[in-house]
Amino acid sequence: MDLLSSGIIIFFLPAALILYYGAGHFINRTAQKMILCTVSLLFYLFFGYIPFLIMFAEALADRYLSVKLSEKKSKALLAFAISLNVLVLLLFKYLNFFAGNVSLLAGKAFTPFDLIMPVGISYITFSQIAYLVDSYRGETKNVSFIDYMIFVFFFPKIMLGPICLHEDIIPALNDKKRFKINPENMGIGLMQFTTGMAKKLLIVPHLSSSADFGFAYIPNLTSADAWFFAIVYMLQIYLDFSGYCDIACGIAKLFNIDLPMNFDSPYKMISVSDYWARWHLTLTRFLRKYIYFPLGGNRKGKFRTYVNVMIIFLISGFWHGANWTYIFWGGLHGLCMVFEKMFKKELEKIPTLIRWIVTAPVIALLWVFFRCETIGEAFEYIRKMFSFNSILPSPVFCASLDFNDVPFIQQHLNIAMPLFVAAVYAGCVFIPNISRRKYKANTFNLIVTIVLFALSFICISDVTPFIYFKF
Repeated sequence: MDLLSSGIIIFFLPAALILYYGAGHFINRTAQKMILCTVSLLFYLFFGYIPFLIMFAEALADRYLSVKLSEKKSKALLAFAISLNVLVLLLFKYLNFFAGNVSLLAGKAFTPFDLIMPVGISYITFSQIAYLVDSYRGETKNVSFIDYMIFVFFFPKIMLGPICLHEDIIPALNDKKRFKINPENMGIGLMQFTTGMAKKLLIVPHLSSSADFGFAYIPNLTSADAWFFAIVYMLQIYLDFSGYCDIACGIAKLFNIDLPMNFDSPYKMISVSDYWARWHLTLTRFLRKYIYFPLGGNRKGKFRTYVNVMIIFLISGFWHGANWTYIFWGGLHGLCMVFEKMFKKELEKIPTLIRWIVTAPVIALLWVFFRCETIGEAFEYIRKMFSFNSILPSPVFCASLDFNDVPFIQQHLNIAMPLFVAAVYAGCVFIPNISRRKYKANTFNLIVTIVLFALSFICISDVTPFIYFKF
């Protein structure tokens, strides 16, 4: 079950909202929090009792350790607490990766361990580490147990983030203005939720089928096809992940909780640095606040700055998954960031349009390493990109976007498919992020929301898993 199952939309979410606001109206705020906590724990339990018990036990341990850290600052205890969380993450997410590489070096065959990876473990772990550090800094002294459990297991963000800090959720739980139904927040929440549904259900399936086909077809790709498939994947992963975050933020808004924005129109980027100021903002915030700054940031000279940048980007890559391709992807982004820091003054003299034109294909190229199964496969794909044996996409690419149910498009594939990709890309660049748009309660927005919701809901049975589920 996920946030886009019909059961969630028809039964779970409406029931949760009725119980939540009903408890607040007829009982008290404590009962309201208890409802939200219970609903969130029940939601996580849907993924299996073993993953639930693992993460629940870790949350209890972190709660105990955070209280101790609030009472008495101890670097040794903080190091132990962080190590415990990292160890759990390494065990369930990376054990097979390390064991496989050790076996490879030893020249022995390796049979992967049959491990259960709890849903959202990467997001929960980073949030928990942040909470422990904040407790050490004395910032969580007045957090109640129920507030803490909601912070950890708040169901809209539990699977794919955004990566929340305690100040993103806990203050809202104790703000009297947020205890009752807020019609404006309901409207904003439904618009955000519907926007995320539309991205995931109306656009992403076409991009997904195309990207899957292209990256399985590498030996026969033309240069134009390779670039088009890379761009398609670039659009797919953004719309898929940002779509989930829109859904999560929309649901949270229904409960009068404002989750942090995770994407800020990243494909408007005019540099790799600008891209990371717009992409996966909560991951960037965590890495900057809890790793980059403690390492010294840019306060200890240029060389140390460059080393620190490389460290956080290698961690970012490794956080995404147990594969050398992710580490390589993170390292390449780190190298680009270092290059931009070294030549910042010179690069700023280049016109903005040219910087965007240059940065866009660089980001598309780097996504190839993220998408491919091996580094060798990624380099083979990039070799195809630069073979320059064609300038127009082939019929194979055009057919891969799966518009079989639209006869007009099927009759004009060579024109319709490149235009479709260009239109989606233009939308990602020029349409403001939903979190940036000011809500207006009017008939037009109501009609658009209803139509998009209806069209999206019809497609729920065909939904594919969110890309970031495996990260």
